Amino acid sequence: MSEMRTVMYKVHRADSSTLMIFCAASLCAILPLDISQLMFAIAGAVCYAVLQKKEISTKARVKNLTVEVESPPWRKAGAPRNTVKKYVPPAAKTANEKQLAPRSSEETLSGALRSVLQANSSVKPVVAPSFSSTSWEGEVQELLSEITPTKQAQDIIDKMASLVSATLKPLIPEIELAGFASANLTTGKAFGVACPDVDIVANVVPQKLLKALHDRNGADRAGSSDADERKLQKNALRTCTDRLVAAGFKFRRSNFKGDEPKVTLLAPASLGFSSDPIPIDFHINVVTPLYSAALITECGEIDMRAKDLILIVKRWAKDRGICHAPKGYFSPYVWGILSMYFLQVREAEDGPVLPPLEHFEISSGFPATSRAAVEKSVWKPLESTASKKDAAALFKEFVQFFSESFDWHQETASIRTAKRGLASDFKKLPIHIMNQGSSATMVGPSIEDPFNPARNLGECMNVVTFVRLKEELTRAHNLCIRHASLSDLLEPWAPAFAEAGQD
Repeated sequence: MSEMRTVMYKVHRADSSTLMIFCAASLCAILPLDISQLMFAIAGAVCYAVLQKKEISTKARVKNLTVEVESPPWRKAGAPRNTVKKYVPPAAKTANEKQLAPRSSEETLSGALRSVLQANSSVKPVVAPSFSSTSWEGEVQELLSEITPTKQAQDIIDKMASLVSATLKPLIPEIELAGFASANLTTGKAFGVACPDVDIVANVVPQKLLKALHDRNGADRAGSSDADERKLQKNALRTCTDRLVAAGFKFRRSNFKGDEPKVTLLAPASLGFSSDPIPIDFHINVVTPLYSAALITECGEIDMRAKDLILIVKRWAKDRGICHAPKGYFSPYVWGILSMYFLQVREAEDGPVLPPLEHFEISSGFPATSRAAVEKSVWKPLESTASKKDAAALFKEFVQFFSESFDWHQETASIRTAKRGLASDFKKLPIHIMNQGSSATMVGPSIEDPFNPARNLGECMNVVTFVRLKEELTRAHNLCIRHASLSDLLEPWAPAFAEAGQD
């Protein structure tokens, strides 16, 4: 017992000695300081103590972290909020109803993040259309019955144009609106917002447009002069878009880089036009939507198979992601031109389906076209004993023609001449050169604008998109050879990185 007391006494003396040495050292460190330095030292010590306490508290919360999923099926009423159990279907439970061990915090967090990603994913993912018919021809007819523009769709567009007109007339009293539909609005498809099937075009005299914008926004927003028509067009689009968004439309994107600037808007269901949102392209003082609508209408009047083929080709190009001009692909208007060109130059027993452009009664009267030849000759389709092929068979010929027969580097597609010819034969048409990197180049597609022979519609394409174009044509041709279903052909395209990111 005495030995124990001796040991405790020595320990106490050692602790007292240590405390005295610490105090002496502290005095030696503090005495040379003046009062301001001493205050800063004390303040720093206090802040350090507070931060240390906060860090300890945070670590304790992280250690006990649990993640909740909104209304999970495995949470029972009254269960603690900091416990998450793995869901086990009733059939998989053991007789004694043993619960699995709780997951680690890393597993819980990973599962919660996956749940968040799933919650933010599309509620109605875009998938390939399904058809009740088992034959290729029957599937194509089903598709056409779904995508062909109807009178109901045009009525919706007319009402939409009326709302746009009522919204913009207080700003520009002289404005006139026109709406065009290139497909039925009730059938969804891939890339619907990227390539809308509705165009609303506003037409107004540039001088009156300049005056309206000048009175409303001042000279800076309106443009310096009416001579700068392109700048005026863009500024008018911005101002009108502000008005339309305030009226309930949703802004999606703008494209001011092309020859015809436009803004893509979304007409939500709240506006009352449809139970589903309708994407639209809004233009000011452009002509391409008018030309496109006129050509498709006249194709249907000459031969309904031509209009059907154009609709099928556009739908296929949109679903496969090769119909978005801002990304370097052909626009829907260009795909219509290519479809018409194929029908003009196809070599088959039943002959061409469409005549040269000069025989189009309406479209031949547009600028840059001539009607002189119409009065000299009348085009008639080739009389043949062979049965005429329907749109389903024509589509197979279309992908075969452009994947195997047409030379994309040397030939020019021209519905004005309706003849196969080299690009060098078209003196006004500029050759599109695509850079491959370093000093290497490649001749791009040559597609003549029928209403402006000096404009190459293939100039939007680059090397990457050109390769993808040929890959998609080859894919479609191979599927047709294997007699695959239309659902396989219209399988929505997804970027490689999106597929790789899925687990």
